[in-house]
Amino acid sequence: MDTTEFNHLPDELKEKIIKSRQAFLQAREISDKISGSFHICNLSVSATADHAISISGTTDNEDEKIAIQNFVLQMENVSSVFNGIEVLPNPPTALSLVANGKEFFVTTLVELKTVVAQFHETEFVEYTLSGHDETTIILLRNSTHSFAIYFRFNGDAGCTTHNSKGTTIEMKDFILTNGQRDEYPTALLVDNKDGLEILQFYLLTGEMYPGIEWREE
Repeated sequence: MDTTEFNHLPDELKEKIIKSRQAFLQAREISDKISGSFHICNLSVSATADHAISISGTTDNEDEKIAIQNFVLQMENVSSVFNGIEVLPNPPTALSLVANGKEFFVTTLVELKTVVAQFHETEFVEYTLSGHDETTIILLRNSTHSFAIYFRFNGDAGCTTHNSKGTTIEMKDFILTNGQRDEYPTALLVDNKDGLEILQFYLLTGEMYPGIEWREE
């Protein structure tokens, strides 16, 4: 990490800022490694200057929770791990996941991610995930962005994804299963990593993923 930008600061303040930045970078690195190796959603990782790590998130497997903790403890420069991961039960019945017109039935994060992986190289994907009472998630994905709408009940106008960093001018294309081409402004789009989080969180809870903004229509 380049610390030259802090050279003008008093030594004590400089040291505090550097340690804080190092802790931030360590937490981000650990988060990336967990996301790439385990099945967990709504993941949050923080670190302190003395390398104490705190993890929170949601999974559907107690073994996964324990494995994540052991995984982090084996990393360099980790002094301790607080494991706040919540383990939720899988849905009592399989949820319907329709991807570009093909229906799958999923009950676990592993099954969901397996289906999503099948469409990883597909430029445009339309997902419909339902099965928690009357609620439904429709998610459109292109190569970079996702747009989702959450319906709470039949006839609901829905809640859509919102991105305060986007604009109403820049538009992105999406193609539906029926071949229809839709355009949405980046003010309504999230990145595809959050798109996956939306599907995963709905699978486990039937609710809207809290890591992004939603707007009621």
